[in-house]
Amino acid sequence: MKKKSLVLLFLLINTISFGQTDPKPLLDSVFKKSKEISLYSSKVNWDDLQKKVYAKAGNAKTINDLKPAFETLLNGLRDHHGRIMDARSFAVIANFTDWANLDHPDKRPRDAHDLINDRSNQFEYKKLGGNVGYLKIVGIAPNIDIQKESERIRRAVIELSDAKVDKWIIDLRYNSGGNMNPMMAGIGPLVGDGKVGGLVDLKGTRQFDWEIRNGNFIYGGSQAANLPHEPKFSKLPKIAVLTSRYTVSSGEIVATALKGRPNTRFFGEATGSYTTNNSWDIIDGEVVVVISTGVFADRTGTSYPINIPVNEAVPFEINKSPEQDAGIIAARKWLGKK
Repeated sequence: MKKKSLVLLFLLINTISFGQTDPKPLLDSVFKKSKEISLYSSKVNWDDLQKKVYAKAGNAKTINDLKPAFETLLNGLRDHHGRIMDARSFAVIANFTDWANLDHPDKRPRDAHDLINDRSNQFEYKKLGGNVGYLKIVGIAPNIDIQKESERIRRAVIELSDAKVDKWIIDLRYNSGGNMNPMMAGIGPLVGDGKVGGLVDLKGTRQFDWEIRNGNFIYGGSQAANLPHEPKFSKLPKIAVLTSRYTVSSGEIVATALKGRPNTRFFGEATGSYTTNNSWDIIDGEVVVVISTGVFADRTGTSYPINIPVNEAVPFEINKSPEQDAGIIAARKWLGKK
């Protein structure tokens, strides 16, 4: 009897272990979700892609063993902004990898990417001569305290406004994306109340809008931070926006929200071509599906499927002082004009 019980216990343990380590049901769920929400779904031969994805899964025993299958899925979607992440650690399991065959017009090198993402490149602000306020908004991690980070940026805007700043430079050249909410919430009063952008599909059909309401950022009806409507501007001030090829993803959301705004001009380089909204779908508590679902569009309805252009091209040189920075010099020259 005891021997029989041990055999049953052994079988039970092995059944449970297999259920915990068999990743195929997870792959099923990821594939189904991607088919439902991908911006590029209508362009994909899903039967063909499914065969390729499951062939790459092979005899996978763990979630990390699914990396080749997930990469094949992202490559098949032609989604260079997509990735699959671990739901617990947010570590990236799979990225788009088929760059050689990506049919995309922006072929600029990104040789300084590591310098742009250097941890020393932090949010900063200062008052420059001529009552110009300078805000350098860098990438923000996805799992930070949104309210706290929003308040930090907003305090800078209030402090500069109290210091009689009446013209502004918003520097997005070092913005490698991440959490859009603190960026947009922090500068809400500068962007100005009303519809400031939105998402469209590949045919240009509107999916939903972004807006600033009482100084707060509303994205598709959702408000992630709650800040007092301060400072208030009787008239929206002039803003010069600096962008580079390293301005991507959430940085491009901020840029899009400033496009079409009165008294606003863009300097530097066109942004880095990650102008799509990404999903954040947690599958079975194991992975996060982060894939493109819509294209950024500004308040006028203009969409940006490739990147966001500038009004005045200025070569980008990294970590120059304000006195030597060609982008800041060009921006201040325009801001100084009546």
